Amino acid sequence: MKCRFRKLIAFILVIILGAAAAVTGFAVSAASGTTVTDRASTEKGSGVTRSSLRDGIWQVLYKTGVTKLLAIDTRSLTATLIDPDTGSKRTASFDYIEELELYKLRPEQADAALNRRVIENNGNTAAVSDENGDIISLFYLDSTAQEDFHYYNLNQLSDMARLCFEKEYGNSKGISFSSTMNADGSFFATINGMKGDQKEITYTVDMQTGRGTDSHYETVDLSKYAK
Repeated sequence: MKCRFRKLIAFILVIILGAAAAVTGFAVSAASGTTVTDRASTEKGSGVTRSSLRDGIWQVLYKTGVTKLLAIDTRSLTATLIDPDTGSKRTASFDYIEELELYKLRPEQADAALNRRVIENNGNTAAVSDENGDIISLFYLDSTAQEDFHYYNLNQLSDMARLCFEKEYGNSKGISFSSTMNADGSFFATINGMKGDQKEITYTVDMQTGRGTDSHYETVDLSKYAK
């Protein structure tokens, strides 16, 4: 009698535990499904991740430290690389393969297409890789079309800084002025006036307005010296 009773108890326990496991398993599965669904919908709805680059002007920073400007126009399917030193331009047509998040660039007078794969893009900053796997960083500057995007190139800023220095200090003999676009997406340039190894003055200005500050923390407006 005791043996039968023990077997009955064991049988009941098996049923109860089995049912509990099934319920628990369903709950875990349902919770996991909810979490995944919520994450996916959040990412899709937030616009945090984008594939193609939006129209406008981007600042491009290469692995070597070289920085350029890039104008994207999806209407004409063209990408124009702009040299910030002189403002000279090189235009390439492109195809964008959405499934691969891949740009196929066809520069003028080039034999083969260049591949640029989008790694990350939140609309304001992006990263793409080239054929060698090197990462190129991009910073979004302006939605303006390239023909309407006005700024002072680095050569102009160097000349403007010299004239500003001469106005303030009377003489710039022996001083060389060189400008560099800051590699942080701010579209500011740093202009150093060097006399040999000695730094005489530094200007940090917005490349669109020419306004900023000098190394004495004084405000400057280099646009007054633009030719």
